[in-house]
Amino acid sequence: MKIENIVNVGEYLDIRGLSNPALEVLNATEESYRALLLQPSGPFLGDAARIGPLDLDFADQQATRLLEMAVKGGHHLVVTPEYYLPIKTLLKCVEGDTFPAQDALWVLGCESMTPKQLEEFKTQALQTGTCDVFFEEDEAADKQGTYFDPVAYCFIAKEKQSGNERRVVLFQFKTISSRDDHYFENKLLRTGRSIYQFFGPNKRLSLATIICSDAFGISEDKNILLKLTEKATLLHIQLNPKPHNSDYQKYRVETFRRHGRTNNCDIVCLNWAENMVFMEHAEGKKHEWNNETGSAWYLPHDRCSSDDAEIESNERKGLYYSRHRRDRHVLHFHYAPAVFELTVPKVEHTGLQLHANPTGPTMDARYTWDATSLAWVEQTECADTGLTQLFSGDEKVEAAFAQLKTEESRLRIERAVALTCGLTTGKEDWYAAAELPSLRISDDELPQRVTVCLERDERTRVERHGRVQSVAALHHILAKESLPLPIRDLGGGGARIHWSRKSPHTNVVKDGHEPAHVSFLGLNPLADQIKNASDGAYELLRKENVVERSHRVAVCYLTLDGAKFATIKQLAHYTHDGSSPTSITRG
Repeated sequence: MKIENIVNVGEYLDIRGLSNPALEVLNATEESYRALLLQPSGPFLGDAARIGPLDLDFADQQATRLLEMAVKGGHHLVVTPEYYLPIKTLLKCVEGDTFPAQDALWVLGCESMTPKQLEEFKTQALQTGTCDVFFEEDEAADKQGTYFDPVAYCFIAKEKQSGNERRVVLFQFKTISSRDDHYFENKLLRTGRSIYQFFGPNKRLSLATIICSDAFGISEDKNILLKLTEKATLLHIQLNPKPHNSDYQKYRVETFRRHGRTNNCDIVCLNWAENMVFMEHAEGKKHEWNNETGSAWYLPHDRCSSDDAEIESNERKGLYYSRHRRDRHVLHFHYAPAVFELTVPKVEHTGLQLHANPTGPTMDARYTWDATSLAWVEQTECADTGLTQLFSGDEKVEAAFAQLKTEESRLRIERAVALTCGLTTGKEDWYAAAELPSLRISDDELPQRVTVCLERDERTRVERHGRVQSVAALHHILAKESLPLPIRDLGGGGARIHWSRKSPHTNVVKDGHEPAHVSFLGLNPLADQIKNASDGAYELLRKENVVERSHRVAVCYLTLDGAKFATIKQLAHYTHDGSSPTSITRG
């Protein structure tokens, strides 16, 4: 199957006697909206009867508390990922008091539903007398597949004649099966044909959802992709072991390549948590995915802050910054199971420019499940991003990062590592988060950071290990080796790897001495690597324009004979006797 229709929800409801819902997320004002996103734990079950949480009672418990939190907190947007929400939880919402407010939208990825289950749900919901249920009808009784992969839109709409409020549950079905190894879903999935799109007043803003492999369809049809991403919020809910697969990313690359006037959109990817377990049967074979999540929020260049204060506030709560090569900001969610609470500026608003909010989504809180109180509990401590494991078990690494680890700022660690590993750029603002090399990502979207090491890419893991070891090696050399004249006073112990905005182009400090820029380039680097690192280091420190430290530059590397410091031609006049530059070279 493929996507055949983009259905305007307002028009769809109009012919059914209902008005378009008044959703705050699509109201183009300067006021931000509040969102709750659930990244659930497993295991999940996938067999011929259904796909969904293995323990439906546990999922119902967690989902119910989530939706109660949304009602109590007045959240405007609630999202759960593909195949998650139990049918019985949704039915409780329809029949009880837990349902979205008039300005709210719940986008609930649900466990699989057969045609019979859909009809039974509709019958029970209609019995309340206050709820309407809509979904695509099957074209033929003999349609291939056992069950649908649904997302349930829950919202309030008014009857056009009476003005009375009606609860509405609008189901959308996945249109294209995923490409699993055994074509499991391809055989069992009944596919839909339509994507539903919500619009705000004057059709200025829109919101739509794609379900996992729907990404294949929208990337192949550029007209559909444009409709879904122009002044829009596009939700991409998933149960995906490989979210960084290029086929799932293609629609984002195509969107980001477009002219800025047509790609002003928020793309929100929400997957299940890391390390998912897939059960073929309740008591059957268990598959451990060892997966990352890929949950992330993508924003245009002018609608998210890259200032330290906003980045570090988000990172303390589990939302990590990257800068995409195609001029986008990407905020990655922590991989562990959690509920994420955010305040989000509108994609666009019609108010004064004075009220434009360029900070992007703000993480207000991260909640984890407490098995004792059976509730989502706010976490006040930073989530572990893998640093503990990265630094543990190696005394030299622990010693090298001892000063940096006392800082709450992960960005300071990234900057110190960048200088240590031979930064070659001459840009004075190289340390700005949007410019920092380790915070830049390519189309593969793999984070390169030392301080957020959650993804499972082997090449990235090896490169990260190498950078950490470079810091450890430089720290060891500073303590043990005879140093060249410009930094000789840093020898004899006490020198530390550090970064400070007061001296942004230096990375080595020692009490009572001027800081220095010292790079370590590994084993026998190429001659042009040495020259580029030396020239870049000297130029950066010269631009710092502090006379006392303008010469405090050194570039170190290893040879088979031990540590060696490079000749830096610009420092020839800093030798103690005015002789040739080689006098500051340790051979």
